[in-house]
Order: sequence, then structure tokens, then C-alpha cells
Amino acid sequence: MKKLLLSLILLSNISYGAVISNDELQQYWQSPEKSAQQIVEKMSFDEKVGQMLMFDFRKWGVDEQQNKKSVIDPTPEINQIINQYHLGSVILFRENLVNVDQMVALITSLQQARSNLPLFISTDQEGGYVTRLQQGTEMPGNMALGATRSPALANISGMIHGYELAHLGFNFNFGPVVDINNNQNNPVIGVRSYSDHPELVTELARSYISGIHQYGIMTSLKHFPGHGNVATDTHFALPTINIDEQTWRAVELSPFVALMDDSDAIMTAHVVVPALDNHLLITKDNTEMGTPATLSRKILTDILRNELSYQGFIVTDAMDMGAIASNFDKNWSIKQAIMAGNDIILMPLVIENQSDIQKIVDLYQYLQKEAMADSLLMQQINQSATRIVKTKLIKQLQVNDIDVTLANAVVASPLNKSIENEISEASITLIKNNQVLPYKLKDSNNIVIFSDEQPRNNLIRHQLQDIADIFNVNIKIDDHVVKMMANDQDKNVLLQQIEGQDLILLTTYNLTNNPYNAQAIIDVAKQQNIPLVVIASRNPYDIAYLNHVDANIAIYGITGFDVTNNVRNSLETNIRSGIRSLFSSSGHVLNSPNGKLPVDIKSADLQQVIYAYGHGLTY
Repeated sequence: MKKLLLSLILLSNISYGAVISNDELQQYWQSPEKSAQQIVEKMSFDEKVGQMLMFDFRKWGVDEQQNKKSVIDPTPEINQIINQYHLGSVILFRENLVNVDQMVALITSLQQARSNLPLFISTDQEGGYVTRLQQGTEMPGNMALGATRSPALANISGMIHGYELAHLGFNFNFGPVVDINNNQNNPVIGVRSYSDHPELVTELARSYISGIHQYGIMTSLKHFPGHGNVATDTHFALPTINIDEQTWRAVELSPFVALMDDSDAIMTAHVVVPALDNHLLITKDNTEMGTPATLSRKILTDILRNELSYQGFIVTDAMDMGAIASNFDKNWSIKQAIMAGNDIILMPLVIENQSDIQKIVDLYQYLQKEAMADSLLMQQINQSATRIVKTKLIKQLQVNDIDVTLANAVVASPLNKSIENEISEASITLIKNNQVLPYKLKDSNNIVIFSDEQPRNNLIRHQLQDIADIFNVNIKIDDHVVKMMANDQDKNVLLQQIEGQDLILLTTYNLTNNPYNAQAIIDVAKQQNIPLVVIASRNPYDIAYLNHVDANIAIYGITGFDVTNNVRNSLETNIRSGIRSLFSSSGHVLNSPNGKLPVDIKSADLQQVIYAYGHGLTY
């Protein structure tokens, strides 16, 4: 609290620009298009560029041990950057979002730092695998919603996300993901997708958007032109999607066309699609590389803007991701993104300390010099600034005091968390069951857990103890951390670990070919005739890479994307619902699995479907 008060005192010494008051904004709302043109005409070059930049401020400075400090409290230096460089947007991450009081103070401070129009305050509260609020209702994720087949539940998920985000001061959420997950080895999308069927993706995404829009939260479809058929994670490298244009138009493009009028923005993908743009770029290492969609005028302007007549604004995926940052000069890639047709450049530069501010100065000078020499670049900047300002006026963005007491009552409320659990329970999918489930509990039971991480084991332990309390039985729990894809387990040691156990819970996480340790556990359990359940804790495809599985459920997520709250697992609801689906006592089951696969599960060689879309057992 002392740090917060000190920061607020320091803020009072910063000289801010001509903030547009709520009264002035309400006048502009009467004719947003005309007003936007008038506002932009009066803007300096830097103000126009500032509207187009969405920075993240995850770290600032270092602590006494020289470790980078997460930005949690209002920071005068960051607020001065927002004001001095006329930033129009900020994106917040899990590091920034600890609890309600802190989130409200931070967001309020950021808005107070604006130099003109209200800021877009954004985050990626997709639900499931990608969740940002450390205190909030996460929801079980898109593929879990796909397994429920329920537009009503997708709508409720959107409503709860919107309700909580709006009460914290957010006005923009980067979702829903409308990628078609038609590559089961996709390392970055997976359960972030609703399905591998475009029709289901479209139906559920539309319902989600309708729900979150009820609370004034803007949305962005992602990731155009489609990110579901990659085998490389764009956080680290630039993937190429070798798909013909006809197939792309029939599959990947379909949800974007169907939903572009429902959503407010479209986010790009850092993927190369030669069928759409086969132009080669020269990297900063002087090698040739395909043009990522984010930098492709042919994809974003010729196809999305001109052919498809898209009227919303286009935002890049994070420009500091490896697919872009590792291959291209920063300032040049930002210019190319603008020339391609992007309106908002997301995370253009890493700004973590005072010396990094020079990067912003250099960028503004570079863009101004380039725009003076290239009328098309200047035209693009003017068009994008106008589109952004017009959107802010149409959406009637203004800055009001946030009711902290109300926000505390809303965010992660018992009702919201209860609905979260109901949705995850409806998603649990029983893929295979050879008379193992539901496992009939005795008065005394020995259960052993295997998974890749101790926090995961701890979470399962907690849920098993709840089961014991509910059914009034004793469960003795043992657990072991085993890296499922490694090959370092001695079968004699495994035999000792499962000896005397009544049931084995093998929790897998995105298996690929030859998960030696996972298979060894199954084989030893089979030899000893001990029942074993495989819990596919993220993507549902794990069973394709295992032999002799007698029971398998899919829960569609267990650990959030950027777990920074110590080693807390983000998706308690998914594992809770999965565990509650495994047991019976006196004929009673807490949750009978009723989910249906929203994707095809193919064999390890991807040559045949072994469990089809729509498959799902129950009891």
C-alpha cells in the first residue's frame, strides 16, 4: 500500500496533455464518423501513430536482487510514456492482474495517464488455456464448450467474462479464437479452438460474442487467416501452412466471413500461407523467408479489406513473438505491418526500463521519415488512426470511476464460479471405457497419481480428498511426477510404485509419438491387473499415442498459459469435473460424462480417424 501511495503522489507531478472530457466525448458521439475525421485532422503525426500502438508493460525496473519487477502498482514512468507518446491502447497480462483492488487501481491509473481519448484497455481472457486474471472466473475453455455443443453455455461464458472485465475497467478482450483445429499436433491452438468443424466454431463463437457484448466489451476474432493447421508455435518460430486456396476458403476462412460483422476486430496470425501470398522476404540474417500474414498486404488488404469488404479494424498478433522478432528488424516489421493493412500494432517493442524509451523515440522518428517519403504509408496511418478514433466514439468509450466494492462482489463471485463448474461438468468426454468406470469406491481405497508436474498432482489430490469427504470413505493417495514423453522409468521401480494400489490415475498432457514413460506405466498396470484411467488433461488426442488403454476421459485443460501466480494451476474447474466423473458410491455418481468430441481423433500417423467427431460414452 505504501508503494501505491508513493506512486500516486509521484503521478501528481506529471504534466498531462489535453485529455478529452466525458462531456466533449458525448458531443462527438452524436456524429462519430465526422467527429473522428475532425479529431484526427488536428492530431500530430505522433498522436496518430500513438493511437495505433498497443504496448504491454509486464515488467519495469529491477528489485534489490536485480530481478525484473512485474508491473502491479501504478508506475509514474509508464504513465508518462503513455501520455508523452500519446498511446491509444494498453494490453495487460497475468503478471499485471493479481486481485480486484490492485487491478482497479492499475487500470484507473493507466486511463488517467492518457493524453487525449480513452484508452483501449485489453487482455486475453479467452477462457481455458489462456486466462489472464489471477482472480476471476476463467471458464473451462473453447474446446470444452465445443464438447458441450451448447450455444447457451457459450453465451453465458461470454456474459460472465464481459461482466467481470467491465467491472474492472477493461473494454477490449482478445477473443474468441475461431481457428479450426484441423491438425491434432498443433502446439499452440489445440483446446483454444472450439472444434475442427467450421460450423460448430461459428455457432459457439457467435454466441460467446453476443454474451460479452452485453457488457460493452469489444472482441477480436483470431487468428486470420487461420492458425489451426500449424505444427510450429509462433511464439518461437514462423510456420508455413501448405494448404490450397480452395480448401482455405472452404474451411479456415469460413468462421471469419460468418462472424466479421459480429465482432469488432480481427487479429492476424504470424503464419505463411503460400497459396495466398507466395512473396519472399529477406530476413535480418539475409535469408529468404515466406511473408507472414501479419506483414502481407495481399492477405490483409487485397483479400480481407477489398475482396471481403471487412469494415472493422485489424490488429496484429504480438510483434515480439519469435515468428516476427527473430526474423525481421523491429522498426521495419512495424512499418510492413502498417503497410499490410493493420490498424493496431500489438506489443511492437519490449519496454521494461528507462533506457528502453529510446526505442519508442527511434520508432516514431523512423515512421515519420518513412511516411514523408511514402505517401501510401502516410495514407495508411491516417486511415488507421481515423478508424480507431471512430471506433472509440461509436463504442462510446469514456472514463468513469470504478466501483471497487461492486467489482469485488462481481469478480469470481460464488455464482459465477458455480456456473463455471456446471459448464466444465457438461464438457467431460468419456472416450473409452472397458468396464473400468465409474470406479466403485470401497470404505478404504488406495489411489496413485502420475503426471508431469507436482502442482498437477497436488490439485488432483485435493479433488480426491473432496470426493472422499462427499462419499464418506477413506482414500489413501500417493503420487509421482513422471515426464510422460521421456524414457527414463525403470519398470521395477514403477512396479513398486503401483504395488498395493486399487486404482491408477495417469494424467497426460499433449502426448505425441512414442510417449515411453506413459506407455510403461500402462503396461505395468496391465501386467498387475490394476485398473488405470488416462485423463487427457489438455488436448483430447492423447489416446492416439497410447496402447492398451481401458479407460480414458478428456477434460480439455488443466494449466493456464502463463501461470505466474507461483505455480498455481489455473483451471481447477476442469480437473474438478473430471475427477467427479470417475467414481461412484452406493450407485451414485457426482457427474456422469455427457460431452461429445468436438474434433476427430486420428491415429498416430494421422491416416485414419479412430474416434470421430461426436463420439462420447456415458453411464
